[in-house]
Amino acid sequence: MIPEWLNNTDKYVPPREGGTFVIKTIKSIGQVMARLRVQKGHEKNVILPAIVKLLLTVLLILVISISRNKFLILTVITLVQLYLCMWPGKDIWNIIKTSLFAMIIAFIIFIPAMIMNPAGIYNNLLVIVRVFVSVEILSIFNHTTQWNHITQSLRRLHVPPIVVFTLDITLKYIVLLGNLINDMLTAMSLRMVGKNNKEYQSIGGVMGTTFVKSTQMSKEMYEAMKCRGFTDDYKGL
Repeated sequence: MIPEWLNNTDKYVPPREGGTFVIKTIKSIGQVMARLRVQKGHEKNVILPAIVKLLLTVLLILVISISRNKFLILTVITLVQLYLCMWPGKDIWNIIKTSLFAMIIAFIIFIPAMIMNPAGIYNNLLVIVRVFVSVEILSIFNHTTQWNHITQSLRRLHVPPIVVFTLDITLKYIVLLGNLINDMLTAMSLRMVGKNNKEYQSIGGVMGTTFVKSTQMSKEMYEAMKCRGFTDDYKGL
């Protein structure tokens, strides 16, 4: 005799929006990791070495920030826009999006000053434009130069090795810990059925595990450096 409950068909329909927060978090982390890992941009099409691009970037930002010559400022802005027009549309949007965000933040900061002193609106708007162009120049440099080439350029400019080492190791472990977080969130989403009402608590557990793992990795790196007799002579990755 077959029990009645064996003849019944279970129809389980998971509620909607299950694991939405986790999925969005994984997507965001994946995008950031892709930028840090690849980050080649238009480097193949650029003949200038990284150190020249770094110096040129600093020079252009100084010209935009310090110069009071309107013709010189407009010339730099025009050259930057013309160079950017030769890029693919997707890359142009990434640069413009970052610059617009910085410009909006600067505009919000200057709103009280423009209200209290209407006579200085022109100067305030000029500063906002300078912020937009400066961030645009910095984003172009960041998009066309790999991280290891940037730190190598800093080393050639006689920046203290400990500073270069800190930058390299920081970027390296951001990628490692980002991959760890991505793997844990992926495992959590695969085990999740339906809607999880404790998503934020689960994310807190992931962050706690990441903190413990980062502490362990830092101790292991310190012990490895100590065993190898590490000195401040660091040439970069």
